[in-house]
Amino acid sequence: MKSRKSVLLLAAAVVLIAVLAGVGAAFLEDRSPKELPVRTTGSDASASAPVSAPATTEPDVDFSGTVELDGVRYRLNTSLQAILFLGVDDGGGFVPGVAPGEGRRADTIFLFLLDDQSKTNRLLAISRDTIADVDVYQANGDYAYTAPTHINMQYYYGDSPSRSCFLMKRSISRLLYGMRIDGCLSMNAQGIVTIVDELGGLTVTMPEDYTDIDPRYQAGAELTLTGAETEHLLRYRDLSSHGSNEDRVERQVRLIKSLVERLQAGMSAERLKQLLDAAGGEVCSDLDAETLKKLVSYRLDPQTLTLPGEVVAGADHDEFHLDEPALRRLLIELFYQPTE
Repeated sequence: MKSRKSVLLLAAAVVLIAVLAGVGAAFLEDRSPKELPVRTTGSDASASAPVSAPATTEPDVDFSGTVELDGVRYRLNTSLQAILFLGVDDGGGFVPGVAPGEGRRADTIFLFLLDDQSKTNRLLAISRDTIADVDVYQANGDYAYTAPTHINMQYYYGDSPSRSCFLMKRSISRLLYGMRIDGCLSMNAQGIVTIVDELGGLTVTMPEDYTDIDPRYQAGAELTLTGAETEHLLRYRDLSSHGSNEDRVERQVRLIKSLVERLQAGMSAERLKQLLDAAGGEVCSDLDAETLKKLVSYRLDPQTLTLPGEVVAGADHDEFHLDEPALRRLLIELFYQPTE
């Protein structure tokens, strides 16, 4: 019978061989430039033909490789963190099920792109009406199928805020050809109200006439909004008007940027954490202290980007259909760097 020491030495040798084999295989992999692939599912797919299983991997992009565009090679920007921000409607609480119902939805969707090299923070807005593959779960939590619908519905199928954030991170990553989402911060309406009120209000200049929402909201008017007013201005949408969500996204971008700038005005990561703690269960976050520090210290880029595409009238609601070639170009601009 072998001694315990001999068994341990043998196990260590097996692990060492496996590690060396893995390293060798990595060096032998093809590292030739690649193109982001053409998507074969999503807005071009039929809702009546659900996918058989949820995507649990990210097969579309080789993060260790390079891509090529217009004869220029690019490599993944490894100094970049993508943080998902979700503003969640109240929709009656979490009632997961196969058919859409009373569950909450992510009606505000942004990516904060934190670059450790340039110390900048870029904002990418994603329309909640974007048609994308959504993983549907039954009331007992079992996976049912995947089918294209509005991306904001993915939040609905989680049975807790943390589960919904996980599902949204996975679906947004899939929408963006497998780009990694490093963290998520979500808050519902009351969380926004609490944070803005804790800050003493949010001062904004109305970029255009919003008197249909409130007579005070004239173009150019500078107002300090309460938490409730901020939340209402974020969420308001004229459902009778085609493309009204795009107008709302523009308002959301301005308000969220104003909120970020307010948070950056001499605020520490510790104070930001205090604000999030004050909102309590209305906020869900998996961000560590270092990432929170970046959010309040990195310079916010004045240009806000949006996913390319067009709004079309759906059977019941507007749908935002992606321009896939333009999206692939945008992803290279955002997530990659020239190799030379």
